[in-house]
Parts: sequence; C-alpha cells; structure tokens
Amino acid sequence: MKAYVQTAVGEFSLKDLPRPRAGPGEVVLRVEAAVTCGTDLKMLDRGHPRIALPITMGHEACGEIVEVGDAVIGFRVGDRVVPGVSGPCGQCGDCREGRPNLCASAHADRTWGAFAEYLRVPSAVVKSNLHSLPRGLAPEAAAFLDPLASVLHGWNRLTRRGSRFLIYGSGALALLWAQVVLLQGARPLVAGRRPGRLRLAEELGAETLDVTDGAPRGVRADVAVDCTGSAGVWETLPGLVAAGGEVLLFGGCAPGARVAFDAERLHYSEISLVGAFHSTPADARRALEMLAQEKIRVEPILADRGRLSDLPRFLEAQRRGDGIRYAVLA
Repeated sequence: MKAYVQTAVGEFSLKDLPRPRAGPGEVVLRVEAAVTCGTDLKMLDRGHPRIALPITMGHEACGEIVEVGDAVIGFRVGDRVVPGVSGPCGQCGDCREGRPNLCASAHADRTWGAFAEYLRVPSAVVKSNLHSLPRGLAPEAAAFLDPLASVLHGWNRLTRRGSRFLIYGSGALALLWAQVVLLQGARPLVAGRRPGRLRLAEELGAETLDVTDGAPRGVRADVAVDCTGSAGVWETLPGLVAAGGEVLLFGGCAPGARVAFDAERLHYSEISLVGAFHSTPADARRALEMLAQEKIRVEPILADRGRLSDLPRFLEAQRRGDGIRYAVLA
C-alpha cells in the first residue's frame, strides 16, 4: 500500500508498505478520509516525546472495515467507522478513578498511520473507542472526532465556566472551542494574529482580538484557554483573567519547556491553573453525536480536499498559514 512515513525530524516520504493485517481483536480500515493536524507539523519539526520514529503519519481518520480479527465483537467487514486514537484498558488505577485519558496502556498502541491507503486499529481501540459512522455524516467531518473530543474533555476539566471565555489562538482547536463555548451559552473571545482566521471566528459567532503586537491589556475573562502550545502564552494567561478566574493549559508545549508564573497573582487573586490532555471514549461519543447533529461546523475549517499524493502540498500550505486543516480523501 502507499503510505507517508516520517523517518526523522524534518523528513518524510511516500513509501510502499505491506498492507496491515488484523490481529486478534483488531480491524483494518480502508481509509476514506484523513485530516491534517497541527501535531503532524510539530512531529515533523521537533519529533514527539512519546512517539518513536519511523512512523506512518496521521491519526484523524474515517474508513471502511476491510478485515476483522479474531474475537472482534460488534463490527464486521463493510462497516464504516471512526476510530479514536487510544483505547483505555478500563482496569488500571487511572481508568478506575475516572481518568481513562491517562491510561498508560491506551497510549502504548495508538491508532496511528491515517495518511495511508489502509489503517490498523488496535484491539483496545476496537473494544472501547471505535464508533460507527452516523448516516449522512461526511467522512472528512467525522475525522474531526479526535480534536473535538479533546475540546469537550477540556471543557469538562473546568470548574468555573463563567460567561466570558478568552481563547488564545486561532487555529482549528480554537475555532472548535469557540463553537463549544457558544453552545454552552457563554461568550468566546478568540485572540489571534491571522486576519483571515479571525474573520472566520467572527463568522462562527465569536468576538475577536488581534494580538499581532503582543498580549492584550485590560482583558479580564472568567476563563482563559491556551490553544497555542506556547510557553509564553501560558505565562501570560493568568494576567488576563479576573480574580477567581481559571486558566486551562490546553495546548501542548514543546518537550522540555519550562514556564514561570507570577506567584502573587495566582495567590492573591485565587487564579486556578488546570491541565487538560487528550480525551476519553465518552468524550469521543459525544463529539461524534455533535458532528452528526451539525451542532459543530467543520466545513469552514477545511481549506481544501485532495488525494494522498497532495499531502506534502497540504502540509506546506498549513505551515505557511494558508489554510487551517486539509482533508486527504480516498
């Protein structure tokens, strides 16, 4: 099969690989759609602390089952499905205590390799985090399951919701955050540096703030959410929420990053810092339901659609900021 493989930092190419086979509990998909993600560029630029190279690229996909392994229950050849990235075991301490997103075994074998003709779905994902494609939902829209599930998990991590949300960043995750915040009856303020993306945020119903010249002054949100993965933004956000406010550290920083916070501000204004990582199968189910009901619009986030051979062009355009996300279709 044809597949794009990252072999080192900054290096990837189209290769001929053996088609994956379904082991016990696994399924193999013919990929119908895979969507580019900021993680793809981060891995190319700097690698990933938890992902070894070489690796077939891509992790946001939708497809048709072409092979079913032994002991698979509930799925058969011909089913169109959307896999989550991880499959929690349900038995470890994190799973038992309501943190399946942190399950170590779930991240030992992820659904990865979507920029290929075929994709193996690990047994743990098949068991707990593989979802049937709702009727009428386009496969490229369904492939947004993972980022939307992460946003919903981040929302559930908050203890103070408030009415005014500062969303720092204007990429795909920020635009998904803006829509979720609106659905919850609050007011999103999207802060970014790209005029086109800010206009899109406004079209989706958010207020916007251009931060090309640096962090804004005078903003006092109830909640601030980082969607940049910038250590500098992490340090800035406590100063942009009101007393008693909450900062959600949603964007992942580079490996080895260190941040420093104003202790006086955190202490005397009772500012809460909250981390959020990945999502749970319950988040994924809710995300797919919202996508199927068209409560979340992903069409405006997709800049273009193409074939597998278009991936290098799409990633370079995304790097330049010419588009937010791109869909690779079968």
